[in-house]
Amino acid sequence: MCTSLTYLDTDDQHYFARTMDFPTTTPWRPIFLPRHYQWPTGLATERTTQYAILGGGRLPKHFSSCLMADGINEAGLTCAELYLPHAVNYATESVPGQINLTPQAFINWVLGEHASVAAVIADLPRINLVGASWGDDTGEVYPFHWLLSDRQTSVVIEPTGGPLTAQPNPAGVLTNTPILVDHQRRLNRYLGLNGTQITAATQQAAQQVIQTQQPLPTGPIPTDRFIHMALRRLGTAQLSSEQVPATIFRWLQEVSLPYAATRRTLISHNYTHYRCLIQLETRTYHFIPRTTGRQQSLTLTPEMATDWQTPYVFPAD
Repeated sequence: MCTSLTYLDTDDQHYFARTMDFPTTTPWRPIFLPRHYQWPTGLATERTTQYAILGGGRLPKHFSSCLMADGINEAGLTCAELYLPHAVNYATESVPGQINLTPQAFINWVLGEHASVAAVIADLPRINLVGASWGDDTGEVYPFHWLLSDRQTSVVIEPTGGPLTAQPNPAGVLTNTPILVDHQRRLNRYLGLNGTQITAATQQAAQQVIQTQQPLPTGPIPTDRFIHMALRRLGTAQLSSEQVPATIFRWLQEVSLPYAATRRTLISHNYTHYRCLIQLETRTYHFIPRTTGRQQSLTLTPEMATDWQTPYVFPAD
């Protein structure tokens, strides 16, 4: 599941935020990955990071490598993976001469080997995403799409067949299935508009919804969460840097999925494990786990990128 967004405040400070919704019981934690970290592609090969990474992830029970769900690297590039069931089309086998990755390895390639969204886009023709398990404890092949951002732009990458491409994300929001263009069409239709493009008319209609305090769509359905968050983001007056953390965490709480202890072991029980907010300029990762509700704020400093040589899983605060 999951809901994510990008944001720009009145001081031109950039943010990236998300909820992590998933049925696994393995705890998610803030994780640091160093430069020169060797990580598995899931296809009997390894690659090595060039940039240090700080983000949300977990250590699968039967696998020795960190599985990342989102993060920022030392260059200020962010990425998050989100579920896209019934829409992806992966390759069936590796291709000689290409960079062959399993879906869960893609985020490590993005953050570990690139300094900007533009660099990722330039590299996409080299990627072949293979429908194989990365090697975690489930053995499943996960259907993903990805939201990427830096201080210049934000894009979505959806592996729906053919060469990978990046598309702009003018709504600044991403959830799960359907694909982005269908979400944009549904948002416009909700606002009484036609087409798939996010326009000035879309923003004006969203502002009217927020200003008149109309009820927003609720519930776990990805299309409802997309519309809810897009209305908040497009319809709310631009926030100051002082307002952003509390406001965006509240927005994320509004679309979070509840946890039911009696359903904890069910594979169908998606619930929000954590909310995070990343400040791109400072490389600061704010993390609120479901278990404590307390906020951890960690900064990927130049000293960490230079001096820390091994992965580190931060304890729950």
